[in-house]
Amino acid sequence: MIYHCEDHTCNYWDEGEKLPERCPQCGRKLLRANEADMTGDDWTALGNTLWDAEASDKKRMVDCFRKAAYLGSAWGVCNLGICMEQGNGVEADPVQAFWLYQQAVEMGSLNAVCCLGVCYQYGIGTAPDAKQAAELYCKAAEYGSPRGQMLLARAFHDGIGVEADAAEVVYWVRAAAYQRYGEGMHRLGVCYEYGDGVEQNWEHAVHWFREAAESGVSVAMTDLGYCYEKGCGVEQSWEQAFSWYRRGAECGYPVSMSNLGLCYQMGYGVEQNWQEAIKWYEQGAQCGNLQSMHNLACCYERGEGVEQNEDRALYWYRRGAEAGSVYCMFCLGWNYRNGVGVKQNMTEAIRWYTAAAEGGNADDMYELGWQYDHGEGVEQDMKKAICWYERAAEQNHPAAMNSLGECYAMGRGVPRDLETAMEWYRRAAELGEAMADYNMGWHLEQAGKLSEAYVHYRKAADGNDDSAWWALGRFYENGVVVAQDGKEARRCYETGEKLGSVKCKMRLARCKLLGIGGRRAKKAGLDLCRQALELAKESSEKEDYGYEAEMNLLRRTIAENES
Repeated sequence: MIYHCEDHTCNYWDEGEKLPERCPQCGRKLLRANEADMTGDDWTALGNTLWDAEASDKKRMVDCFRKAAYLGSAWGVCNLGICMEQGNGVEADPVQAFWLYQQAVEMGSLNAVCCLGVCYQYGIGTAPDAKQAAELYCKAAEYGSPRGQMLLARAFHDGIGVEADAAEVVYWVRAAAYQRYGEGMHRLGVCYEYGDGVEQNWEHAVHWFREAAESGVSVAMTDLGYCYEKGCGVEQSWEQAFSWYRRGAECGYPVSMSNLGLCYQMGYGVEQNWQEAIKWYEQGAQCGNLQSMHNLACCYERGEGVEQNEDRALYWYRRGAEAGSVYCMFCLGWNYRNGVGVKQNMTEAIRWYTAAAEGGNADDMYELGWQYDHGEGVEQDMKKAICWYERAAEQNHPAAMNSLGECYAMGRGVPRDLETAMEWYRRAAELGEAMADYNMGWHLEQAGKLSEAYVHYRKAADGNDDSAWWALGRFYENGVVVAQDGKEARRCYETGEKLGSVKCKMRLARCKLLGIGGRRAKKAGLDLCRQALELAKESSEKEDYGYEAEMNLLRRTIAENES
C-alpha cells in the first residue's frame, strides 16, 4: 500500500504492507493513497523516499520516476535523468541523462538547469563547454536556485566559463546562505575564516558555521568544533569542541570521527577513553580518512588502546600511504628502513620517503636528503641531497637547515662558505635545533671567539645535544672562559655519556684515570680508557667535529699511563 502525510507541505510518501500511525518526518497522521489519483510529483516524492533504499528496491524507485515523467512531472524527469547519469537503479546512460535534463529544463525544472550545466562543465553525455555551463548556472542562480547560486560561485572562484572574480563568489555564496541553504551557509563561513573575498572575521565565520551546523551540515559541525578547539571567534572550550565533533561524527563525517577519536585519546573535553578513541579511529579509517588511518596505525604500533600489533600497524600505514597520506608514507618508509614489522628493504624505504617528500612533507624531504647525503639505501648524490635539504628548509624544517649549514661548512655538494653555513645554523637554532647551536659554537671556538662559543654550547646543552656537553666539559676542565672546575667538567661528561656521546665517554674514562673531578683510579681508569677507545673505533660519531683529535688524546693518555 502507498501512503502519505496528511500535511501536503511535508510531502512525505512511502509504501509498505501496513499503514504506520504517524509520519516519521513531522509526526502527523498518514493517509492511504489511491494510485489512480496520484500526480507525477506524488510519484516523484515516493521515488525519492526509495532513493536510499536497498538495491532490490532501486528498480521500484526508477519505476516511480518513469511514472512521474509520463504524467508530466518536471521533477520526475530530472530525477530520472539523475538515475541515468549515476547508474542508480538502471544502467548508466549519460547521453540519455543529458536528453532528460534538456526536457526537464523545457518543463521548468530549475534543478535540471543545474544538472545540465554540470553536464556541459564535465562533458557528461555531451562535449564539454565551460561557457555554456556558466550560462546555465547563472540562469538557475538568477531564478533563485541556491544550488545554482553555489555552482555559479564555484565557477567564479575557479574561472570556469567566466573570469575569476572573488567579489562575485561572495555575492552568490551569500545569496545561497540567506536562503538557509546548508552548503551556502558553510561556504560563507569559510570565506570569513580565510578572508576569501571578504575581510577576515572569525566571529562571522563562527556565526555561519553554527547556522550551517544547526541545519545538519556535518562539515560545518567539524569547523565549528575547530573554532572552539582553537578559540577562534569564540572562547576556547574543549567541551564544546568535543560536542560538535561528536555531532559531526554521528552524522558520518570522517574528519569529525578522527577529531573525536583524538579527544577521547587525549582526554580533551571528555574523560580519556582509549576504547572510544580506537572505535572512532576505526570508523574514520574505514570511511577513508587518512588521519584516522595514521592515528590507528600509531596505536597498534605503540600498543595504545589496543594490543601491540606490528602487522596491523603496517597494514594501516600501507592503506594510508596508498591512499595518499604523506605521514603514513613516511612511517611506512621508516618501517622498511629499520625492518620493523617487515623485512628491511632500503629500496622500498626510499620509494616511500620519495613519495612523501613529493607530497610536500618536510620531514620526508629532510630524511631523503639525509639518505642521499650519506649514501644510505641509495648511491650518494650530494646534488639531490642539497636539493631536498633546501626544499625542507623552505618549509622551516630546522634539522634540514642545520644539515645545509654543515654542507656549506664542509664544502659537501656546494662550495665551502662558512658565512652561509653560519646563517643556516642561526636560522635553525632560532627554531630550537640544539645541534645547530652546537655547530655555531664549534666554529666560533675555532675562530677564537670563545665567549660566544660558550653561549651557544650552553644553549645546545640545554636542548640535550650530547656533543654540547662534551664541549662544555672541555671548557670547565681547562678553565676556558669559565673558572676551571674538574667536578663540573666531570658532571658535563657524565650527562653527555647518558645521552649517548662517545666523545664524553672517552673524556669520562680519562677523568677517572687522571683523577679529574674525583679520585684517581689508574688500573680501572686504564681499562675504561681502552674500552672507550675500542668503542670509539666503531662509532658512527667518527665524522663529528673534534672526534679524531679526541681519539688521539685518549691514545696518548693511555700510552703515558701504561708504564
